Amino acid sequence: MQNTSDSKNSISSSVYSIQQLFTDLEKQWSALRKDSQSPTAANEVHALGPVNLDNARHEFTMYIDSIRSICSQFETEVLSDVKKMGAGADPAFRKHLTHLKEQAQLESTVMRVKNTLKSTKDRLEQSLNDREESKSKVQTRKLERLAQSMGLMAFVDATQRHESGAPVTTITLGGTVIVIDIDLDDSGNVLRSKVNYVSEVLQNDQDDRVDQLLERNLRTQNFDIFARNVGALALLDQLNVKYAPIDFFLIVRGLIADLQSIYNQEMQLLSNDIASVLMEGHGIPNQHLDYPGLSISYWVSKERFLGSNWEDVRESIENGENNPLLLNTAKVMISFEDSQQSQSFIPPGRKHYMLDFDESIDSIKESENGEHVDIVKERTWPKFMQPMRFVKMQPGYPGVTPVPVRFVAKLDPPIPAADAIVRKLMIATDLVNDSFAIVESTPSPATPCLEDLLVKDCTSSLCPDATWSVSFDNSPVQVYKFMRSSPTSGKIISRVPFNHPRQLHTILQYLRQQQMFNTLFQSIFNSKATQQQPDKSLALSLDKILEGQIGKRWVVEVY
Repeated sequence: MQNTSDSKNSISSSVYSIQQLFTDLEKQWSALRKDSQSPTAANEVHALGPVNLDNARHEFTMYIDSIRSICSQFETEVLSDVKKMGAGADPAFRKHLTHLKEQAQLESTVMRVKNTLKSTKDRLEQSLNDREESKSKVQTRKLERLAQSMGLMAFVDATQRHESGAPVTTITLGGTVIVIDIDLDDSGNVLRSKVNYVSEVLQNDQDDRVDQLLERNLRTQNFDIFARNVGALALLDQLNVKYAPIDFFLIVRGLIADLQSIYNQEMQLLSNDIASVLMEGHGIPNQHLDYPGLSISYWVSKERFLGSNWEDVRESIENGENNPLLLNTAKVMISFEDSQQSQSFIPPGRKHYMLDFDESIDSIKESENGEHVDIVKERTWPKFMQPMRFVKMQPGYPGVTPVPVRFVAKLDPPIPAADAIVRKLMIATDLVNDSFAIVESTPSPATPCLEDLLVKDCTSSLCPDATWSVSFDNSPVQVYKFMRSSPTSGKIISRVPFNHPRQLHTILQYLRQQQMFNTLFQSIFNSKATQQQPDKSLALSLDKILEGQIGKRWVVEVY
């Protein structure tokens, strides 16, 4: 993607940048793909979808403004002079216009050749990889391309030897703050992965769980997840360079400390009832579970909730370990993204956002630069505790520079949600004000409604004439019929941007509210239920009903 200075040079470069913008968006957004488009693509086009629409809109506007500026400049500086000179300027103007056309054609040709060469290079590399006998070289090239796409430098050392004498290839993915070393044997198998931090203040953040996480991704050949996890580290590295002296690694460390402290308080208040903390509190903070950094478990299905040993989970967390059970919970992964509004983060001298037990509002305000610090409380909080208090830095605080970056909670997995929940999340995170309203119209036939999104794995959709027979433990067979009198307009939520940690609990509560509805709906309409088309009309006498001849079946109509 072209930078701003390049886009101002010519209209061609701006148009090319717009093309690159949509090419990049197409990789993340199925709604832009022409072939094999997902039927749920339209449900992803919103502010909480997989794409940061604010940033995409800003970049698109920037390139369009650049084109307008060039056209305006041409009109002001060239056409106005031509008009002043009269008919005598025609030959010079035609010559100048011809020169501009030739320059535009040349630039367009260069861009097309550049794209063609890149495409040819990728095809040749793929062909070489297919014919390459050394699996180590194939894996090395793959990692080199990944590093290049993420702004990391790649270094390859094939001179090392294993203790057994077998050759070892070490590829290093290096940034300004992070260095990732990956050892491969001659068959391309991963021997070791190690993440190191260059910064001295981050030396204590060295964690074997990050190394094991990346190793596991590569050994299971889950390259997409490996790329996601390396990308999360590379993003923090790039933000540190772009917005120095802000250290985003330290900000994540502070968030982890805050949520761990809240978790400990909730466990004390609930007598170590970790399941209630998961489902009702601020969730369970995970460090390097299946994502490098911070993720929060906030929900689990009924089957796993009832069939799991939560005492083992509690003991694992106390020992600083990640329990495999938490891999099956619904999580939000905390990261950062570009924002059109600047945010002020905590300075390096402050370790976390939450107030310590020995801190008060008066002590904060009376401290040095206290007039530039606000004390804010959560807008919602668990019923069994008081709201948490956090500091919020004002732009005037020494050493704190507002930057166009915000937090983002990425859902794992994404969930279908009603428009009403999307609206509540946008209001809670200050994306819109309270007066904002989503028009809840009836979904078009081409756009799946919320109910269709919830049964998309079934062999057939929610036919209004079909009945669904469901069997539950210790209960008679129940028969449900979805009337579809008013289908609910829905979206697929993939991410929730937010500005401050005090908004986290509110976000989790709205997600739980939707998860509760989704769980109830899918417990009835699912692939295990028996679907039946309506039978012919059957007249039953009151005597037969009283005698129980209709069988033990409950018929429920769901509107």
